[in-house]
Amino acid sequence: MTRTFVFLALALAGAKLFGDVLTPAAPGDVKVLGRPGELFQSSLNHRVFSEYAQGPVYDEAENAFATHWDDSDGHIGWQGEYWGKTMLCYAGAIRYTRDAKLAAWCVKKAHHLIDTYQHPDGYLSTYANKDLLRSNPDSPDYESHWCFNLWGQKYTMWALVELYRVTGDKKCLKAAEKMMDHLISQMKRMNVTIDRTGFWAGISSMSILRPLIELYLEVPKPEYKALADYIVKVTDVREGEKPTANLIYDALSDRPIMSWFYKPMFLAKAYELQSFFEGVAAYHRLTGDARALEATKAFWGHVFREELNPMRGASYFDHFLNSKRRVNGMTELCDVTHWIRLNRELWKLTGETKYLDCIEEAFYNAFLAGVTPDGAWGAHIVRSHGTRHLTAPAQTGMTMHQCCPDNMLRTFYDWADTVADVAKDGAWEVNFYSDADIVLPGAKMELRGNYPVSEAFRLRVVAEKDGKLRLRVPYWADEMGVDGKALKPVAGKVELAVAAGEHTFDLVLKMPPRAIDSEAPDFEDIDTVTKLDTAPPEGFTKAFMCWYTPEMKGLVRRTAAAEIMRGPLVLAKGRLAGTSRDETFEFKTINKQPGWKLSLAPQKRTAKNFGVWGAWDLTLEKGEEKKTIPVADFWSVSCMDDPENWFSVWF
Repeated sequence: MTRTFVFLALALAGAKLFGDVLTPAAPGDVKVLGRPGELFQSSLNHRVFSEYAQGPVYDEAENAFATHWDDSDGHIGWQGEYWGKTMLCYAGAIRYTRDAKLAAWCVKKAHHLIDTYQHPDGYLSTYANKDLLRSNPDSPDYESHWCFNLWGQKYTMWALVELYRVTGDKKCLKAAEKMMDHLISQMKRMNVTIDRTGFWAGISSMSILRPLIELYLEVPKPEYKALADYIVKVTDVREGEKPTANLIYDALSDRPIMSWFYKPMFLAKAYELQSFFEGVAAYHRLTGDARALEATKAFWGHVFREELNPMRGASYFDHFLNSKRRVNGMTELCDVTHWIRLNRELWKLTGETKYLDCIEEAFYNAFLAGVTPDGAWGAHIVRSHGTRHLTAPAQTGMTMHQCCPDNMLRTFYDWADTVADVAKDGAWEVNFYSDADIVLPGAKMELRGNYPVSEAFRLRVVAEKDGKLRLRVPYWADEMGVDGKALKPVAGKVELAVAAGEHTFDLVLKMPPRAIDSEAPDFEDIDTVTKLDTAPPEGFTKAFMCWYTPEMKGLVRRTAAAEIMRGPLVLAKGRLAGTSRDETFEFKTINKQPGWKLSLAPQKRTAKNFGVWGAWDLTLEKGEEKKTIPVADFWSVSCMDDPENWFSVWF
């Protein structure tokens, strides 16, 4: 495979699809730098380019197709997702780095998988029993149908499609086509529909909608479109007409997500629901179906109003259980990844900056806090306060794989792919401001300044022609300073005329601290979930706040408190910020108490806070009361896997 061949495939992979109102920068034309970029590169080095990643880690994922652990000896597991997730991250690395050697290696490995494990009829799965599509299919107890056969196949098929797109290898595409052909003929033979397979009332299986559409774009078989049509139609049914998930219909209702399911503790799964609606957005892009777009936007609205957690992710542990009203914030890293992906789809389809606001806050806080400092692994659960995040344990019989670390590189790629775009009128748009090098048609740009730790940053533009430049102004800023002038945004952006040649813009987004009141009730009943369904008898919060982290005992919070944000950053007290343990976990709060004056001053670097990204002294004043507290950005003050590293977002 030649380097030219890889680049041709990359160009094809960047093709604009029907329905998008903008065109992101081409794959690999944005390089993320600065502190986030260092972590991104470290993660690439560890999880893609190292001998360990391409040796034992990859081999364990492929070996799942040989052992069939997922349905052997009574297991019903999900080892089948790991090869697909691993290869999706490798495909993303090919797009981002344009590394021809990596592309050739991936094709070789994919061919070995196909030649060794794909059946003549197209079946390719870690389940030995190809007809095991749902456990206990005759039982009306829908949450007991623990089966991830189609869930794993979804990731394998998706990875094969993406490998084709970044390498041009037709054997990968043909293998994906054979997988889908087998599934469609199998469901017909078994007289079963996709919403009656898998787990969580068919939601996990129906999340195949996004990769199904990606396959259809390359292989436009009518039966693929028919399956996509069915998935959308079957989830747009009134409550009570069928016992499975009415997701599109419910999204367009006023009912909160938690009420859509008769047992939300089992069925209101954030990862799967967001994955499904990512597919609904892709369906709109394919078909122009207006109701699909409205349902996706409505679902986003439910999540935004009901389920945003204190870390700016979207879930409570890994469920939608009224997360916004729970002071003991916990979010699965996969849920953060898919919240970002959902927002990215809506941004591309609408151009509305509120989706960029959500991506930025989720990325800088919940996501980065869930990546280990060396980028090699990640958290399963990121939490609002305590001693450490819940590091991802190896899952379902694996020793080197877990759903969240296997997914996390995709978020770095999504971030890079969202930094800049070209609008329909040809204007160059810059959406995020952390350090980066950007190439857009007709212009090259450099961002420098350590945003958002710094309010001031610089954009250098080299334009080949006269053009328009639009800069996003986040919701928390009333204006953007451009070369000393305060400009007011229109629809979340300011517009500048740029003549051909080189220009440097000095930009400022002022970031005074602001208090965010918690919607959690005082003295939260942490056992409430047990009244919804069969959560652990000691209570969901109690169980999972201390799961794998026994030193968390006694730190489950029973009182609401306020958060403090600076620009897109959630601020936190903690050991690395220089805050004492007692001060970090104190119960006195400014929550819902107007009149407090907040101010920040840069904190001098000391041995205690060495290594944190941003450190400040926060002063709280009200009347005669005045207190100064050392604080830091939530990401770098909380991401240490150390039982002695305390932190809290609550003030």
